[in-house]
Amino acid sequence: MTLLIKNARLLDMIGDEPNVKDRDILIRDNKIAEIKENINETEEIGKIIDAKKMIVMPGLVNTHTHLAMSVFRGYKDDRSLMDWLNNAIFPVEDKFEKQDFYWNSYLSCLEMIRSGTTTCNDMYFGMEEIVPAIEESGIRAIVSWCITDDSVRDKPEQTKKYAKLFNNKESRIRVYTSAHAPYTCKPETVKLVVDLAKDLNTGIHLHLSETVDETNIIKTKYSKTSTEYFKDFNVFDVPVVLAHGIYLSDSDIEILKNVKGGISHNPISNCKLASGICDVTKLRKNGIKVGLGTDGTGSTTTLDLFEEMKLTAYLQKIKYMNSEIIKAWDILKMATIEGAEVLGLQDEIGTLEVGKKADIIIVDTGDLIPENDVATNLVYAVNGNNVVTTIIDGKVIMENRKLLNSSFEKVKEEVIKNAKRVL
Repeated sequence: MTLLIKNARLLDMIGDEPNVKDRDILIRDNKIAEIKENINETEEIGKIIDAKKMIVMPGLVNTHTHLAMSVFRGYKDDRSLMDWLNNAIFPVEDKFEKQDFYWNSYLSCLEMIRSGTTTCNDMYFGMEEIVPAIEESGIRAIVSWCITDDSVRDKPEQTKKYAKLFNNKESRIRVYTSAHAPYTCKPETVKLVVDLAKDLNTGIHLHLSETVDETNIIKTKYSKTSTEYFKDFNVFDVPVVLAHGIYLSDSDIEILKNVKGGISHNPISNCKLASGICDVTKLRKNGIKVGLGTDGTGSTTTLDLFEEMKLTAYLQKIKYMNSEIIKAWDILKMATIEGAEVLGLQDEIGTLEVGKKADIIIVDTGDLIPENDVATNLVYAVNGNNVVTTIIDGKVIMENRKLLNSSFEKVKEEVIKNAKRVL
């Protein structure tokens, strides 16, 4: 398929500051074939989208999700993480049936597509039901079967099976391994996950240093920080996506400086659960890559990465009492190319360049006047409802706010039914 985007106000996310250029973008199959002024319309072009007066930019990258948790939106809120997990979430998850994983995840995928996210990194169980939802929705994803001490079961074999199917450069889905967290994975479990990642030549997705409780548990049990605990079992020998990273010591940061991958910063979840404020500024100054994530819907209520951008900026400015500590452009980079770097996908997505995968969003900023700074408008004034068109892997998934291949109403109806049964 050949697709032409005309009259784009192109924000390609390349360079050290925003530079909007008037360009056309030609997409052939799933890649960007040309970016230049006034590309001629020919018979070979299957579809033309007029993006006049709109910002055309890379799709957003959500580096940490639990897609099947959409059913938990607003469920038993206003609790601490450990209370919420142990007394609200875990008991209900035990009631999930196969179709729940599919429909709940499908809803999350569509919500992200509607708000400009084109790639997510998901950790959960029931992944064999989640993968079909990802495939059908059209979103790009990394997936991993979440392993804990109590739930190893067939997850290593499922991981191997799906890695064989999907881990190639042309696939829209990739497979990582996953150790849930240091407090749910004893040394034998961590070693199993690391060996599996090395065997499959893939990465690991895990929670790290999310709460004070976690820090105290690991310190009491092992006389180490969570980072030191994972280092002892060679977790950082492979690419890693480390969700949260709030309570990192200076020595932890030294350990993480050279990792492949990086931190997934989830500010809304961190605030809502009163987990703490991640020092994004310090991490980035030390060369540690930081992407943005939403976490699951239960702990964020929203999967809109534009909302995560706002809060990321606000928290860093307040933490340092310095309004200049982080720029809107830095935040946009974290939501696009730096998020892609955390996931090891920077050669494929994250910027709009010839040869890269065509993961593109079109954002209507026409009412945001004057446009003194496009990055500032996108970070502080835009939300997911400003996204009018979403293109993933060269396919138009949403156009003019209408999902083209999925019934949002049908998916919502099924999740409502699931909620009535399990909550």
